[in-house]
Amino acid sequence: MTSNTWNTETAQHYGINLLISEEIRLRELHDEDLPILTGWWNSPEFMALQGSIVLPHPVSEAAELFKSWSVNKGMANGIGLSITMPDDTLIGFTALHNYNAPSRSADLMLMIGGSNVGQGYGTLATKMIVDLGFREMGLNRIGVGLWGYNERALRTFVRAGFREEGRQRQAGFHDGQFHDRVLLSLLAKEYFATDSR
Repeated sequence: MTSNTWNTETAQHYGINLLISEEIRLRELHDEDLPILTGWWNSPEFMALQGSIVLPHPVSEAAELFKSWSVNKGMANGIGLSITMPDDTLIGFTALHNYNAPSRSADLMLMIGGSNVGQGYGTLATKMIVDLGFREMGLNRIGVGLWGYNERALRTFVRAGFREEGRQRQAGFHDGQFHDRVLLSLLAKEYFATDSR
């Protein structure tokens, strides 16, 4: 959409659709989100899928990490948003962090918690944060890394348009075995080539 087609209504429609869908919403981090998010973050099942070691972190340390991602003063500090249902029930968190200004790139973090896992919310949230990153933050590249055995996350990112760009062979160790870390990315030109807006 070119700038000369913008008016009050199109600007408002754009803003609403950037952060709100019929199924989920992206909103600022609330203090009351932190106990839930840190609980999910420190759960053994999440650590085995995302972490380099299954070992809980101090709750205060995990809370500070979520807060640091959620400053939301522009890409220089990254952006972090809580994922909720339309009734404001917290279901997860997503962030664009590790911003690199010269390459206009950032890394994506996504966490869906509790009984909300496997319901399609991760794909919806990924598409929304990617949309925000390319349309509003001016990113050129969004990357993500995950363990090769995390098929559910891999499907989520592929459905959102990410492509595998390589593997860090045997980069992790769980259950007495070495595991590959899969690296994926999505470029702005790929995103806009398939965008249906």
